[in-house]
Amino acid sequence: MTVLVATGGDASARAAKEATTAIPVVFNTGSDPVRAGLVQSLNRPGGNATGAVVLSDMMEQKRALTKLATDRRMSVFCTKRTSRD
Repeated sequence: MTVLVATGGDASARAAKEATTAIPVVFNTGSDPVRAGLVQSLNRPGGNATGAVVLSDMMEQKRALTKLATDRRMSVFCTKRTSRD
């Protein structure tokens, strides 16, 4: 199974979600994914995107997502956080 994994916040999650409707997108973010427009609701995300709100550093997020996808093909999108994010 191919899965797009988007780390680095809303920008990379939004880019992955907009890139495809056929491939599942798993993201993690430190903000509200409903307010960011990434999912329809927390209980039922809808579409091809799902994820978790994580309040930890990016390396910890990457390690957690890598454990989830050990036997799958995986792409990881990262963005550098700036003051505009």
